[in-house]
Amino acid sequence: MTDVLKFGGTSVGTAERIRDVARLVGTRGRVEDPCLVVVSAMGGVTDLLVGLKNSSSERKKEAAEAALHEIGARHRVALSGLALSADESRVCAAAIDEEMLRCRELSLGISLLEEISPRTSDALLAIGELISSRLVAAALRARGTDAVWVDPREMLATDATHGAALADEPETARRFAARVLPELAAGRVVVTGGFVGAAPSGATTTLGRGGSDYSAALFGAALKDAGRVVSAIEIWTDVDGILTADPRIVPQARLVPEVSAAEAAELAFFGAKVLHPATIRPAVARGIPVVVRNSFRPDGAGTIVRRDAAGTGVRAIAMRKGVTALFVGSPRMLLAYGYAAKVFSVFERHRVSVDVIATSEVSISITVDEKAALDGVVRDLSEFAEVSLLEHLAVVSVVGRNLRSTAGIAVRVFAALGDVNVVLVSQGASDTNMTFVVAEGDAPEALLRLHKEFFE
Repeated sequence: MTDVLKFGGTSVGTAERIRDVARLVGTRGRVEDPCLVVVSAMGGVTDLLVGLKNSSSERKKEAAEAALHEIGARHRVALSGLALSADESRVCAAAIDEEMLRCRELSLGISLLEEISPRTSDALLAIGELISSRLVAAALRARGTDAVWVDPREMLATDATHGAALADEPETARRFAARVLPELAAGRVVVTGGFVGAAPSGATTTLGRGGSDYSAALFGAALKDAGRVVSAIEIWTDVDGILTADPRIVPQARLVPEVSAAEAAELAFFGAKVLHPATIRPAVARGIPVVVRNSFRPDGAGTIVRRDAAGTGVRAIAMRKGVTALFVGSPRMLLAYGYAAKVFSVFERHRVSVDVIATSEVSISITVDEKAALDGVVRDLSEFAEVSLLEHLAVVSVVGRNLRSTAGIAVRVFAALGDVNVVLVSQGASDTNMTFVVAEGDAPEALLRLHKEFFE
């Protein structure tokens, strides 16, 4: 049996945090059941790399030098705080120097060309995970754990879409079996970087948003496909798990012990950013539970995400601000076929994603992100319909199981909202959420009232 443990940037942000991770992994792994550990870049390092990339392309030499110095210093300070043996410390220092030399070379290349190719961007952004995972492996060995570092590019096969590469799951499983399974069979803990893979040409790729979680899920899937029992994929972060609401707005928010994958997806879409559902798809598809846990409070139970979860009713409430609503009406289109298709073809043509939709015979109400470019959309829609916009809105979503078939949910929602004006309502498209739109200034009060109704 093998557990996959993924640690986010805050969990490995300092030498002290890396030692804590090594202690946690060391107490979990047994020779017969070694763990697979997936590590993000140290907290803040990816942002520094992005800053370096931009400064280099703009030929801001001083800013680029400052970023290079800070990136190197962050890792060298962490190394000095790990109390490694002299030999181990030399090996890690050499690895840091090698990656920082590559970092400098990439920066120089970007500066000379005054442009950033997607391939160069990926090679630069991968450096954080390549160094941090080496440090974690060294910290484990310093504690007496038999651990080995494996370059993620030796395992994770992707296409050549730089910046948001798609995994080649069959090839990843083949590479994983050849490179990782022998190490696990020998009782060694395997440590690798998340977010990073390799294209068919061997070029470094990155997986985009939530990439380290995606790596962990892919490796868990590869283990399962190889016939090993995977009890869970644990996502270790800086929160206790998925909560009933945003604790910054609702202090009484409490942990949700278990959610289904569909509920986790709805919560993520509507503002709860603990877990990006697409990244755990390979695990969910194989029935592997995903557990979100807090590395700062490792004794906490966390939240388990399963393909299906028991229970019905409201599980949590999410909120997302920064929404604009478009109201598209055309009385002459009453009973005309093709009207909705005509409306949505405009959004498709302008590549604007839509969120909440509500329709009547002659009008369609649609919400989009407030950052979307709407001038062209409004112009094209106005050729055949009347269009009005309402800005500074927020989407509030009540998420749970069997909401469509559970009597009384809507009554409780609107009784709790009271005098909070609801601009738009959508229910029925999904059995896992009831969504409505309110003014942005009313959203926190709506969240507080709904949480009080369903959880307090």
